[in-house]
Amino acid sequence: MSSLLPVIGVLFAAAITPGPNNIIVMQAGARGMAPAIRAVLGVVCGSMVLLIFTWFGFGLATSVAPALTLVLHIFCAAYLAWMGVALLTREQTAAADAAVPSNPLGIAAFQLLNPKAWILVATAVAAMPRERSLALLALLMVAVTGACLMLWALAGTAATHFFARPAARRVIDRILGPVLVLSAVGIAAELLST
Repeated sequence: MSSLLPVIGVLFAAAITPGPNNIIVMQAGARGMAPAIRAVLGVVCGSMVLLIFTWFGFGLATSVAPALTLVLHIFCAAYLAWMGVALLTREQTAAADAAVPSNPLGIAAFQLLNPKAWILVATAVAAMPRERSLALLALLMVAVTGACLMLWALAGTAATHFFARPAARRVIDRILGPVLVLSAVGIAAELLST
């Protein structure tokens, strides 16, 4: 069990701290527990796809063709910037809601563009002792990530009345939008420095 503590720590630290998934789940939680649970399931399912890619050689593929990493980073940065700008420019209408996926399939697919999800999965795979199985790591990811995201969902549900007020929603959008844009800028700066 002690050999799994670093893996659990990595999963917890990455899943509980703010990021695109947490924002999506919190916004879903503001619409009720059923949408929140669907959002959590989307994140977890998408993470499982990333886990399979990573476990079975995405790292090897990117070492053979480094351009794959560059392309992934460019798409991730562009999508995060688009989400951030959409939140910043959103008014009371739902015109910008398309920037943030809301159905489980869209949220699962979003994981392929989410740099934090890639980092989480790659770090968890690296921390996992090699004698342990993919199934065990998948179980840990589902349990830890799911629990952390449910806390964010509960926060969104608790803030339902706050989010329902257009002025409050604009304040949250004006805070979360720049966070996503800064994340995109960070990815771009990292690309330029390498």
